Amino acid sequence: MQTQILSNSVNKTAYARADVIRYYLGVDKLLEAEKVLLEKLSPTIRDSKILDIGVGGGRTTKFLLSISNNYTGIDYVAKFAEETGKKYPVAKILCGDVMNLKEFESDRFDFILFSYNGIDSIANEDRLKALNEIYRVLKKGGIFMFSSHNRNYQHFNKLPWQQRFHFDAEYFIFFLHCLYHLPKHYQMKKHEIYTDDYAIINDGDHRFSLLLYYISIEKQVKQLTDIGFVGIEAYSTEGKLVERDNLSHWIYYLARKS
Repeated sequence: MQTQILSNSVNKTAYARADVIRYYLGVDKLLEAEKVLLEKLSPTIRDSKILDIGVGGGRTTKFLLSISNNYTGIDYVAKFAEETGKKYPVAKILCGDVMNLKEFESDRFDFILFSYNGIDSIANEDRLKALNEIYRVLKKGGIFMFSSHNRNYQHFNKLPWQQRFHFDAEYFIFFLHCLYHLPKHYQMKKHEIYTDDYAIINDGDHRFSLLLYYISIEKQVKQLTDIGFVGIEAYSTEGKLVERDNLSHWIYYLARKS
């Protein structure tokens, strides 16, 4: 339990760092699978009530505002909510925590997005709370879209240089950067968790600063089904429908409220 509490605290502290905030404020493009899935969903969710969780620097805000004026974004890092609110003054951006969406009544939203594996920053018990809260505020028949790290990924739990190696200047700089921060990785490894259902590991994200949740497609579908979601689909990082996948570092999911 203490490790799970630590995981949440470590991740929130990392996301609130000035360099991490600057990074996300500078990212404004949809990823390939997001383009595919949001284009597919656009006719259904156009002009609907949208909740965008973990907005960060507003990477998904611009697109979602283009299809609906009834948009709300939240982030549990106050600085993100503040800066993204300035960036998109027509949007409703709040500082809020997905584990307790008390500011929203039940059955409020038609579409909920939790992008960029944001849900993986939450330890298991709180992840289940978050999914239940999302289910509560989603309308019957509403759509939930999110991405999550893939435990079946072929490079799961490998250090960056164990995943690929190139003889070029750019990779050499990257290698030295990772090597410099490697002591932090070994400090964080003692807090890792491995169970039959999921793992929480320290990968290379943000200088080995995070403890991130990894889960297989099979286990994620069961997690969602147990909460009450139906019509669950999994997609690769290219936006292709999959039942199993060891090539995608993370998987995108679509689910509906029954």
